[in-house]
Amino acid sequence: MAQVSVVGPGGGEVVLSGPVQMRILEDGSTTQHRLGVAEITIAPHTDGPPQHRHARHDEGFYVVSGTARFTIGTEVHDAAAGTFVMIPPGAPHTFANPGDQLAVLLNTFTPDLYVQYFRDLRDMIASGRPMTDDAIVDVMGHYATVPSADFAGPPTANSAEETSMTSTTTHSVTVPGGIGRAEVTVTERGEGRPFLLLHGGGGPQTVSGFADLLAEAGPARVITPIHPGFGGTPRPDALDTVRGLAALYVALLDQLGLAGVTVAGNSIGGWIAAEMALLGPERVSSAIIIDAVGIDVPGHPVADFFNLTMDQVSQLSYHDPVFFRIDPAAMPAAQREAMAGNRAALAVYSGTSMTDLTLRDRLKDVSVPVLVLWGDSDQIADADYGRAYADAIPGAVFQLLTETGHLPQIETPQQLLAAISAFAGSDVGRIAR
Repeated sequence: MAQVSVVGPGGGEVVLSGPVQMRILEDGSTTQHRLGVAEITIAPHTDGPPQHRHARHDEGFYVVSGTARFTIGTEVHDAAAGTFVMIPPGAPHTFANPGDQLAVLLNTFTPDLYVQYFRDLRDMIASGRPMTDDAIVDVMGHYATVPSADFAGPPTANSAEETSMTSTTTHSVTVPGGIGRAEVTVTERGEGRPFLLLHGGGGPQTVSGFADLLAEAGPARVITPIHPGFGGTPRPDALDTVRGLAALYVALLDQLGLAGVTVAGNSIGGWIAAEMALLGPERVSSAIIIDAVGIDVPGHPVADFFNLTMDQVSQLSYHDPVFFRIDPAAMPAAQREAMAGNRAALAVYSGTSMTDLTLRDRLKDVSVPVLVLWGDSDQIADADYGRAYADAIPGAVFQLLTETGHLPQIETPQQLLAAISAFAGSDVGRIAR
């Protein structure tokens, strides 16, 4: 006769306590691991985890009592008692209880993979190991789960402190070369060594999560500008090249009075970082080029981004694209408009080929330390393209990142952080000269 499990009120296995409590009602042992079930109790005014994606299991939530808030990418749903929410693999999500009443959820996992994640968290707490963001992300990774770095997560337990160290300001900057004045919106996080972190064609949200991670791992003052024209920001007509953007950001560093800045950029942001290393060595002490575009490498062309669908872009951009596919049809109209605006701005700055035929030769004049990081699964610009980037820069170090694609700050942020931290430590002596 098949085994039957009956769990009474207050029974089950308690794995989390505190403002968010969880008890496992079915750990998969009765269902041959097809299904796991838990009860989650969330105290009033309590946030849940940062947004994340599961690759190998579906997750369901039934609101038993109270009201829970589910954030799915940029969409927010307030779910009253009686509401059921099903999260398929790859969908970014989190939950919280912003209300005044206790919220109780029935949580399902199919298959039961994620049950063990909560047991691991319990064991981490019991061992006295600090539950830092890095530690939690590490445990998530054991169960095919990654943070959704492309969507802002909810405030953490340290949100009040972090908010006080985060500010967004719009600067009016005079750009040399006949470009004139340009407005640039800048977010700053943390305190310490200055980093200028430059986003790629996907827009500022592609680096926002990693900026948080870098600032928290510091001490680091992480400055993330929005390239004019992206995110609905204005772009002066005369600002229409990547070299112009580099001149803008060197002028911004002048205006902020910053020197000894490490400039890090991904994709077109890496191209800007390379140009800044040429333009502003008195401000830029080192550069980190991450899966950049911009140079011409015969036999290794940059993918024809402007003739690809979003699904094709995801396929070429990630080691495991199932985690990160985006369906524009499911997005709110405002988000689709923002994506179209970003794409149009990218075309203005980079041209349709994503290259400057003069850049590769000009890079021989770079005089600051440079680290070139490349995802081994990048199909937007392959690893040999990255090696050619490093070979063009005197003394540049090339490092391949494993099991990651064109956007390591999203796909493997911890691996990227480790590489940046090692480089930032190794070039301290040269920066201080």
